[in-house]
Amino acid sequence: MKVRDIARCAVMTALLIAVQYALSFVAGVELVTAVFAAYCYVSGARSGLLTGAAFSLLRCLIFGFMPNVIILYLIYYSVFALVISGIPKIHLPKWLSPLILAALCIVSAFFAVKGIPVSVMYKQRVKTFLWILAAVLAALTVFGIFIVLKHFRKRDSIIKLYEVTAAASALTVMFTLLDDVITPLFYGYSKQTAAAYFYGSFLAMLPQTICAAVSVFVTFLPLKRAFEAAKNQ
Repeated sequence: MKVRDIARCAVMTALLIAVQYALSFVAGVELVTAVFAAYCYVSGARSGLLTGAAFSLLRCLIFGFMPNVIILYLIYYSVFALVISGIPKIHLPKWLSPLILAALCIVSAFFAVKGIPVSVMYKQRVKTFLWILAAVLAALTVFGIFIVLKHFRKRDSIIKLYEVTAAASALTVMFTLLDDVITPLFYGYSKQTAAAYFYGSFLAMLPQTICAAVSVFVTFLPLKRAFEAAKNQ
């Protein structure tokens, strides 16, 4: 890896930390996913892995050193970098992304109807987030079907945008599920406590998934062009 590439990784790490800190006071809202997705897509797996590891460790200087969180971030952002950087190189089945979003939509709608065993104080909030998430995912699913069936200018760019959005949404859900495994194991939670932690995590996962889906869909192409311009300089 060239010195220039390492410098770009350093700058991106600082940018990710700044973005996370700037929005850390607003629960459920983050743009790290959108920024990092565009960067990994343009820069590739090696730069993405280095930046993800540096971000996972250096953010602790601001947010504190919590071993379970460090483990979570190191695993998650490594997987994230590998998945997103692989999208421009791999020709995925055209129906895969709509199917992923449709599956997430069905799961969200199912739990919105069935309900989740959380505190009475949060039941309505969780239900509202679930319906919003289902609506966002349903809209993206319909848009994906339209992309697959229709042919129009810049179709390849829109397909890649859609694939990255689907991947980012699924990975955001994976982040919370991974935390639901790592944290209880690290602290030795009982089954009851682990279950309570799992259901309580929905309060963070739902708005984060909504934010990830919308922010990636809206900002990916402009960010991609900006990173490509910086890379070519």
